[in-house]
Amino acid sequence: MTAFKVGVASVVKTIKTRRPGMEEETFTAAIRIRDTDEQEALNKLESDGKLTGHDHVREDVLSIGGFEDAQGKIVDSTDDPRVIDVMFKDPYALAGIIRGWQLVQSGMPEYVEKN
Repeated sequence: MTAFKVGVASVVKTIKTRRPGMEEETFTAAIRIRDTDEQEALNKLESDGKLTGHDHVREDVLSIGGFEDAQGKIVDSTDDPRVIDVMFKDPYALAGIIRGWQLVQSGMPEYVEKN
């Protein structure tokens, strides 16, 4: 067991997605962890009906990686906002990113499958 580390600003989350007719695909996203004050502020905006779109999720995605670009090259990690924005425009990637963001903000651990 490892001691709890205070002040971890972000974590890398494995994002899983499945497009119709394709096998499950994965990539990773470094996601900023919001502190409890920021989370409460988001909850307030949501309860007041003022939280729309996914801008709050986009603010927290610091980098993405582990995917294949249009030329077939594996991208280990990039913080290029243009590339991240392209991922946000893909509905299947976006759905996975949102699920991953929710898990990170709620403190759900990343489980590693064992052989």
